[in-house]
Amino acid sequence: MVIVLTGRNSYLLQKNLQTITHEFIQKYDDSVERFDASELTNIDAVLDAVRSISFLQPRKLVIVRDFAQNKDLIEKIESIVEQTAESTDLILVDQKLDKRTSMYSYLKKNCEMRLFDDIAPFELQRWLVEESKNRGLIIGPDVAKYLVERVGPNQLQLDSELEKLLLQDTPITKAVIEELVEQTPQSKIFDMLDALFSGSPEKAQELYNDQRAQGEEPQKILAMITWQLQQLTLAVFAPTKSVDVLTKAGMSPYSAQKALQMARHITPSDLKYYITELAEIDAMSKTNADIESALNVYFNEISKA
Repeated sequence: MVIVLTGRNSYLLQKNLQTITHEFIQKYDDSVERFDASELTNIDAVLDAVRSISFLQPRKLVIVRDFAQNKDLIEKIESIVEQTAESTDLILVDQKLDKRTSMYSYLKKNCEMRLFDDIAPFELQRWLVEESKNRGLIIGPDVAKYLVERVGPNQLQLDSELEKLLLQDTPITKAVIEELVEQTPQSKIFDMLDALFSGSPEKAQELYNDQRAQGEEPQKILAMITWQLQQLTLAVFAPTKSVDVLTKAGMSPYSAQKALQMARHITPSDLKYYITELAEIDAMSKTNADIESALNVYFNEISKA
């Protein structure tokens, strides 16, 4: 049996891998061989592992992580799959697989493909509420929504933050989350642009200054704003304003929902102006210009638009 685990949702992917491994060890003890393909130099070691049988147990498990990051392994992937012994379970793990490649087509046709995508924000909120109950902690829907907005759609990171909140003796409120949970750069940029485009330049400037105080360089902030404007462009010009349409275009459900919220208040002509002004700053960033001062001017210009 050959199973491929892939997708952006690292939480669900890791949970599935843990379940497979745990159930196997329960039946066959620790008859498991593990490989990290990103550090692997001898591809034949994987071939030897999948071909050979276990002398102590009727089955063995071979796990190969980040297999698509190793060019030599990719070239031999068909041989590895086809030469896997009947008594061997092979698990190929990689979050990022290019669906346009012949390798992906081959694996989809010849293996069991398990795809773990990010889930929609409202599903994350519901999951947080239920998961907190399972762990003896009560988090209301509004607080769960705020936690998702602050952390973003990374379910693995949300799980980690939930563990941190479990250690608190006080009820979990938005104030507690603000104190204990650091806001991710992606969420900060969303909030900053939302404030900017909704006519709150002071709040936008405050969020920018906060990122600079935490060590984020102006060039990185510029890159994140550029990326968010690309997402916003998809939302503004989408023929149908829905999360489903934007996710089919390659956006995560979280980014799609955020972009659609901002797109409600932005016209195509406004967006063109925002992009044109930012393009000038991006061109300046290739020189020795003062990018921070240019971004401050950008905030002021956008707030007057």
